[in-house]
Amino acid sequence: MAVWFLLALAIRLAFLTSKPLWMDEVATTIFSLGNSSRSVPLDQVMSLKQLLTPLQPRPEATVGSTIHYLMQEDNHPPAYFALAHLWMNIFPAVQGLASPWAVRALPALLGALSVPAVYLAGWLGFRSVLAGQISAALMAVSPFGVAMAQEARHYGMATLMISLGLACFAVGAWSLYGADTKEPLTAPISPAFGLLWVGVNALAFATHYFTALALLAQALVLLALAWHQGRSQPQALWRRPWRRLYWVILGTLASCLVWLPVLLNFYGSSQSSNLAIDLSQPMRWLDPIAQMLAGLIFMVITPITQAQGAIGIVAVVLSVLLLLPVLLWLVVRLVKARPLVNQSASGRFGLFTMGGFVLAAIALFFAVSYGLAMDITRGHRYNFVFHPGVMVLLGGLLAVYWPETMPQETSARIPLTLWRISGRRSVQIIWIAGLASALFVVSNLAFAKYYAPAQFVRTLQTESTHPVVIGFPNPIETKPTVIGIEFLSIGWEIQRHFNPAAPDSQWSVPPQFFIWALPSNPTVSPEETLANILSTPPRPFDLWFLHVNLDLSSHGCTHVSEASSGSHHYIHYTCTSQ
Repeated sequence: MAVWFLLALAIRLAFLTSKPLWMDEVATTIFSLGNSSRSVPLDQVMSLKQLLTPLQPRPEATVGSTIHYLMQEDNHPPAYFALAHLWMNIFPAVQGLASPWAVRALPALLGALSVPAVYLAGWLGFRSVLAGQISAALMAVSPFGVAMAQEARHYGMATLMISLGLACFAVGAWSLYGADTKEPLTAPISPAFGLLWVGVNALAFATHYFTALALLAQALVLLALAWHQGRSQPQALWRRPWRRLYWVILGTLASCLVWLPVLLNFYGSSQSSNLAIDLSQPMRWLDPIAQMLAGLIFMVITPITQAQGAIGIVAVVLSVLLLLPVLLWLVVRLVKARPLVNQSASGRFGLFTMGGFVLAAIALFFAVSYGLAMDITRGHRYNFVFHPGVMVLLGGLLAVYWPETMPQETSARIPLTLWRISGRRSVQIIWIAGLASALFVVSNLAFAKYYAPAQFVRTLQTESTHPVVIGFPNPIETKPTVIGIEFLSIGWEIQRHFNPAAPDSQWSVPPQFFIWALPSNPTVSPEETLANILSTPPRPFDLWFLHVNLDLSSHGCTHVSEASSGSHHYIHYTCTSQ
């Protein structure tokens, strides 16, 4: 188990700061430091140092300030951020700002800890150490797990808590095994274990609200088990094993409902509207299905998807040709494993609980996507809800092949050849494919960052003929609003790799910045505010405005171009006279 954990940690710490920190990671860093995104100056031209004020550690910041600003401006529960604040206090600042390595190392560590947690869930769920070991081995190299753990976000901790919750769920489900027939295996969970389980569920929900889907999926499995046992012996549902579970359910429900006022305050903000899907278009109905299938594949293997030039295209094609047969092989192996696992009572019950959890979670994702018109399959990141369950299920199914060390007449045959592959070799090949996929992720060859601020900065330097001023319009609502995080992501990249103070800087003069605030109830018209901002910097200058196209001719600015660079949409103006 130590080997799997150390391997998982080494992979997740590899090339940790080689990728840019995108805007959600910037938000995490701000609140982890105990800062407010609103500490950045608004409606005024400022320097790079002023722009990056929210990313500067403050000695007086506390866990209390972290929770205060998070609840005021963002939409996430505070458990991870409170832990991250304590973690960040260990590491010194880098160039006066938060350490990029530190903000990503914590989720990497928590993601690696999910490996032994998945081992527990596999071992307890299938009553098989072998199933637990294979589950943990797959979790260690899961490309999806690696990608999520290498982001300065709370997904590493959420995955860990769901993995621990699955282990508790396995114990709870097995305590009900045979309750209708009074078989010897049935033993009620202890009150202490019940409190531990409730505590894990409460901490999971306090880490990410979407863990409620994992808790609900577990509840649906228990409901199916209650229906099955209640048909034959209704009195079994009132025996001690079930009564102990009822207390766990009530405790978990209470721990989630305390967050209801926070959720109601957040509901309706712009941060909750980016998942909306237009189901009036028939083709949109296929998007969640396609995203779900891609997300499930990505949990196990992924080819190279990010490459440039002829060599890059060749690499993409070769990786697909090598990994596609492994994927098809895996599907065939899983289909054939199911009846083999069902031959034992522990395997059959493990499939019911862990397989039921995964299926219930996927069904809930579709229910939210189609019922609420919110596509939570988009981007795959919310798949952390059932990712540990998929790893446990794979481990339980593939465990039946491990004892077969040598090819036999019944072993699987490679198509178009006479060669046969033993069951153990099949599992090893699947794991090696996962390891290669994980290395693609850490090398930024797969699941690459959507935003590439370095590319945008190079565009600024190449196409500007005058000093650069970069503007960003930011709507500010009465609901929780994080200000300027995409803008701060660009500024942080400039500080790290394009620092104007560096000897080899390509800037003629340091760039300047401004955030044009667009409050919901402005006291001064936004147009008047913009005019005052543009009158401040000395002319001429190149104005790069993100995400808004305005006629600025009355302010002495001429439209030059409009395009997108590094996924940052910009409009380029040249401002020469008032």
